[in-house]
This record gives sequence, structure tokens and C-alpha cells, in this order.
Amino acid sequence: MIIKRRTRIILAAGFFVALFFMAKTVSAVSNVRGAVWWGDQYQYLYMDCLDDVTGDKLDVTGNLTTPPGFKLYSPPCTNIVHHISIDDNGNFTGSAWNYSKGLVTFAATSTPPDNYAFNTHCLSTCNASNSCSACYNETTQQVYGWARVLGDGTWIKLDSQATATMTPVALQSWDLSNSVLPGHGIQPGDFIGYATTTTETASFNCESEWNGTSVGNCATRSYKVYVSNLQVGHLSAPNWSYSQACASGARTAVLKWYLKSGTQTAYRIIVNTANSTSTPAFDSGKISGTATQYICPGPLCAWTPDYGTDYYWWIQLWDGTDQPTAWYQYGLNDGHRGTLDEHTDGTSGLIFHTYSHEFPNPYFTWDPYAPVVGQTTNFVSNYSSGTPLPRSAYNPFAYLWTTNNAGDNISNPTEATTSIQFFKPVDDTITLRVTDVSNYYCSTSTTLHINFGLPVWREVKAEQY
Repeated sequence: MIIKRRTRIILAAGFFVALFFMAKTVSAVSNVRGAVWWGDQYQYLYMDCLDDVTGDKLDVTGNLTTPPGFKLYSPPCTNIVHHISIDDNGNFTGSAWNYSKGLVTFAATSTPPDNYAFNTHCLSTCNASNSCSACYNETTQQVYGWARVLGDGTWIKLDSQATATMTPVALQSWDLSNSVLPGHGIQPGDFIGYATTTTETASFNCESEWNGTSVGNCATRSYKVYVSNLQVGHLSAPNWSYSQACASGARTAVLKWYLKSGTQTAYRIIVNTANSTSTPAFDSGKISGTATQYICPGPLCAWTPDYGTDYYWWIQLWDGTDQPTAWYQYGLNDGHRGTLDEHTDGTSGLIFHTYSHEFPNPYFTWDPYAPVVGQTTNFVSNYSSGTPLPRSAYNPFAYLWTTNNAGDNISNPTEATTSIQFFKPVDDTITLRVTDVSNYYCSTSTTLHINFGLPVWREVKAEQY
């Protein structure tokens, strides 16, 4: 009986260990911080009690208006507790707070004016069934739905129609090339835009606030709403192009990551040939810094990828308080697939694949060395001495000779040896591209100045008349 009990204890311990590691998978819950500017009348609407200025602090005018005109300071989130977050499905939860209006909820405490018609824009269900009245769609980067003042029932619309002076509420994703407010430096995790009631407007970012002539009013008052916790929005690999492989060798991978929100102070990368972080092929260890790419081999990476190998990779980040995120895995919970990949991913969708061998290293010679107009110049493809060729199995090569002058006559443009006749006295660039049977190709170019031929001199006996 004792043995059986011990076995059960061991099994139970293993079960709880498994649960612990399951709990460490990436959560996409986003903690919303900052303040909305609700006009001169109501001023700031705070997204989290950690941001509250009025209510808990001594040296704020609003705290001195209520008799006896003096309040002792108390830490944030002591008297008024409220938070806003966005869950894994993009749905808003929680309440914000304003000194005049009180709590503003993002939960469906009553039916909104459009009777949840906005739910068609949400990525999952957002209605009374799950107490949801607002959502975020990462594809459109826009916020949809409503918030409601609990005290007087005022509805606040988050996706109002865009006008010349106002844009609907939106949230910048990891992809800065698709900015929600071009030209204003909106970072991943920052909100912009306006929410509206029947009588007021509320701005989510001073960068998108109309100042009377254009957007951007941060010189007058600086504020924004943002996602505070550190999250990864996208991973990509190997980010090693043909031209880079030609110039620096094929055995390199550039691992890139793009922040979804938060501030990074350190990172750690694991690469493996198996779908496991145990006994990895490479572990960078914790590295301090805000870098968003890691090159192997490189100054910080002594590891070199093998030829023709499938690799999994993970990243963990540390925030400004030195708290680590969970592990993000390429292709699994990295937000999006690696659209920056230069060549095909492995079949599992979780791996990047390295090049199978080195690339061709083309080089050519020509004769005569100084071509002239109308003369035929011979070009011969070769390889620089001491440079390893691709594996012999990848021969023969395909050749392509081109020039930047359409009037040139190239006799054998797809052969290793060709001849070119030039007809214009100009600078002409001759390019040779060599391709192996793996369709890996490299090019080399040389610019030659084409001259007129020198006049031919000969002696002629003078004639007598």
C-alpha cells in the first residue's frame, strides 16, 4: 500500500508540473493603461487605477473641492479600483474612471444603442452572452462597440464615423508599415482616435487630437491610451536573401521579432531541430538590450546553422521591471506567419529551412581588355581561385549574359562562353548570372568603357603630278 501511495504522489506531482508548463504558454491578454482626454468639462478618463491622478493624490485641485478641503494621500488602487484589458479574443473587459462621471464600463450591463450590430466586426462573440460591449479587430486595427457610464447611462461610441477632424478609435499593431496615423510615430500598442457621445468627444491620443488646424496637440497636453504589458506580435526567419548568401555565405539566419506592445529590456533565443526547448541546438541565454533581430553567426552568436536543415525557434523577452514573458514560438503563437521569409518554410509551418549548399560564385574574364566599337569581345565564365564551388551534384550551371545597352549583339547569352559586339562608345555594364540546379543564383557585373578604335596609320608613297 505504501508503494502505491508513493506512486500516486509521484504521478500527481508530474501532473501538476505538466499543468505548470501548460500555464506558461503565451497569453494574448493586453493590459490597457493611460488616459483619454474627455474635453475641458470632464478632462481625463483613466484606463487603470494605477494611472489615476485625481481621487487618491493630495496635490490635485479636484481633491480639494470636497469639504473639508483636504485629503490624505493613499496609494493608487486603494479607494478606487478599476482596470481595462483586452482578452485573447480581442474583447474588452473592465471599467475606466473619471472624476466627474465615475466608472465607465466596457461590459454589456445593458443593450447598446445598435443592439450589438458592431459584433459583425469582432473576431469572436462580443455581446450580452459574454458581457462584452466592445472589441478589437487586429486585422483592421480598429476598435468597435460601446462603453457606458454606469452613473447616468451615457453611451460612448468607439467606432464613430471618420471625419476630417476625427478618426475612430484604433490600435497600432506590430506592423508599423501599416500605421493607424501615418507621420505621427504611433508605436505598437498605442491607441489613437476619438470616441463620441451624443454631446461630447473623447480623444485617445494627443497625437490624433484636432488642435484647430491639424491633428497632433501634444504640446498642449500629453496623454495617450496604450497597452502596457510586453508582447510579441510577429516572428520571422531566416531573412537571408540570395544576394546576402552570394556575398557572405549560405549558412546564416537572421531571426527577427516585432513587438506588439510594451517595452523590451532583454531577450533570450532558443533554436532547435526538434519541436522542444529541451536540449536545444542553440541557446543565447539572456541578453540585455532592445534589439529586434539576432544574426547567427554574428557578434553575439557563435552558432552557425547547418546546410539544408529545418529549425524551430522561440523567444522570451524581459520588460522594464525585469519580468519575463512566456516563450513565443515561431509559427505557433507569434501573431502571424513569417511573411518575410526568403524561401519556403518546412511542411509543419513551425520551421524555417536553411539553404542546402553554397551558392555559385561567378567570375568572368574578357579579351581584348579594352573593347572598341564594332569589335567582337570574348567573355569566359570562371570562378575565383580558392572559392569552394557548390556540391558537384549541383552542376551543371545555367548562364545568362546581359548588358545595359539594348544595341549590343550577344552571340551566346546562355552559354559559359560568349562574345559581345558593342556599337556605341558608352559605359556599358556586362552582367553574368549563374544558376545551379537548385535554382540558387548569383550575379556579377563589370562596367567597361567602349571606345572608338584608333585610326590605322600607313605610309603612302607620294605621287608626282
